[in-house]
Amino acid sequence: MKSLVVKGRTINLPDFFPDATKGVIRACSSEDVAQAGINGLIVNTYHLLTQPGTTVLEQAGGVKKYMNWNGTIISDSGGWQIFSLIYRNSNLGSINKGGVTFIKETMGGKFKYKITPEKCIQTQFGIGADIMICLDYFTPENPSSDDLDISVKRTVEWAGRCKEEFDTLCRQKKLVKEDRPLLFCVLQGGRDKKSVEKCANGLRKFKFDGWGLGGWLFDKEGKLDLDICQHYYNCMEREKPTYALGIGNPQAIVDCAKIGFDIFDCVLPTRDARHKRLYVFNNEIASSAITGGVKWYSTFQIDREKYIRDFSPISEFCDCFTCKNYTRAYLRHLFEIEDTLAYRLATIHNLRMYSMLMGSLRGK
Repeated sequence: MKSLVVKGRTINLPDFFPDATKGVIRACSSEDVAQAGINGLIVNTYHLLTQPGTTVLEQAGGVKKYMNWNGTIISDSGGWQIFSLIYRNSNLGSINKGGVTFIKETMGGKFKYKITPEKCIQTQFGIGADIMICLDYFTPENPSSDDLDISVKRTVEWAGRCKEEFDTLCRQKKLVKEDRPLLFCVLQGGRDKKSVEKCANGLRKFKFDGWGLGGWLFDKEGKLDLDICQHYYNCMEREKPTYALGIGNPQAIVDCAKIGFDIFDCVLPTRDARHKRLYVFNNEIASSAITGGVKWYSTFQIDREKYIRDFSPISEFCDCFTCKNYTRAYLRHLFEIEDTLAYRLATIHNLRMYSMLMGSLRGK
């Protein structure tokens, strides 16, 4: 798919959406992010529900006005938090067929947040997202047959309830197709192909605007299982946009784009930047990212001693604000003295590297 139109805005594909989980790319302004060539961001429904809350966001005119962001916004459903929070610590919540209850402790006490499929969609309308994601039941790593059955069954049931609530709210708000948000489902089933097919067959009847790749799809060595990713893609309605949720390793993006996936998101470039890990192209353009062959990018840790007197930019092939104005030596110094400017400059660079990659994949 070459492009996607949402609320009158054209999104050229493929594209990468950095994680602005709580309505911010840490250490960066929205202007910094836009100038790095980023066209859209993904925010998290659960985290924005807890802080600042949908009432505040609605009064602000939506998260885009709240954070002064002019690009596209995707809102994740909170399904990932089933795995990242509740699966790992049952004290943080519970799950049943009705939905998910999260328990959050703060200085003010303990709070419970119930997210049903209906509440999930209501919250995403409050956020003001351009693309919304159905609440799904995340398939855990190494699932049993019962785990797979529950994941598929609840994902399909919850998707149907999300679609019904979405259609109801669109009617109430008198939104026509041209100015309404889009709603994507999430395909589950783990690495079991029959479960994936069963889930896809259940989801197809609801006629969603797009499809998302869900679940834990990494092998025992931690590598993305491209064979199962291809199977997921084959089970989707391929005339619609396809979204590889959480896929953000540069090579994995390239591999999934070759399969046909259109949209990607991940914390990787921003989190790695704050941990002093920088991404660089190994040649002027990332043509080898498309054709294969030699390793086309690399990473390095800027805090290493050898960069103390390295007065070159992070990358000679990058045109970002950081590379145009600062050296490796200075950025290392900022990290050494723990100045927060280091986070900003490193993040700007990594985001620009990703936006340049997406431009290369689009053939620009």
